[in-house]
Amino acid sequence: MAREFLSILPHRIWQLYSKLMPIPCRLCGTMSQHQAICLACLQNLPLLGDACPRCALPISNAYLCGHCLHQPPEQDLSFSLFPYLDPVDRLIADLKYHDKLFLSQFFAQLMGDKLRNRRQPDLLIPIPLHPNRLRQRGYNQSFELAKALSIKLGIPTSNRYLIRTIDTKSQASIPFKARKQNIQHAFKLIQTEVPAHIAIIDDVLTTGHTANAAVKQLRQAGAITIEIWTIARAIRHY
Repeated sequence: MAREFLSILPHRIWQLYSKLMPIPCRLCGTMSQHQAICLACLQNLPLLGDACPRCALPISNAYLCGHCLHQPPEQDLSFSLFPYLDPVDRLIADLKYHDKLFLSQFFAQLMGDKLRNRRQPDLLIPIPLHPNRLRQRGYNQSFELAKALSIKLGIPTSNRYLIRTIDTKSQASIPFKARKQNIQHAFKLIQTEVPAHIAIIDDVLTTGHTANAAVKQLRQAGAITIEIWTIARAIRHY
């Protein structure tokens, strides 16, 4: 009963409650701590492990994956914490579609611990939502993650560099081969200058077409090093 009750609490009330009382783990329901995931479930989450530094595709015994050697993506570096597999996909869906914004802080904590020793970018830029989608959902999960990472790593973030000008279909809802065409020309740069080193923040890196479209816009404004940071990397298509 407690788990069902807490699952419908608004984000700010949930935050206050979690500071005062034990809360249920989002995966198993154990009432034993004040974090989104209990320690046992956290230890069982599937970390991505060794991956191509350019696209975050899992690899072994190689510096760059074969795809990046022959047809590199637009970004210079990529980081993903998890493979996009169960139960990580369920947690991301909670964050993205079910108003569980406290999960942005959970993911940012884990990502920040791994990213702290890297050369830090000058700015974090979230992948923007189209205004229609933003009104419908009420928030941009990528911006929520970027804000939490900004606090964790001490790097400024802004959603005032890129906008989404085309209300594209969800990439997950269309065939794999149609995704590149779907996202082309979807973004517009609204600043004439950008910092030299940028990290683009999103929830999942799948085909890379969304990231490529955003990176191209930022390159035109003078960005030299552009990274993609995501919670998870989809691997099912490779």
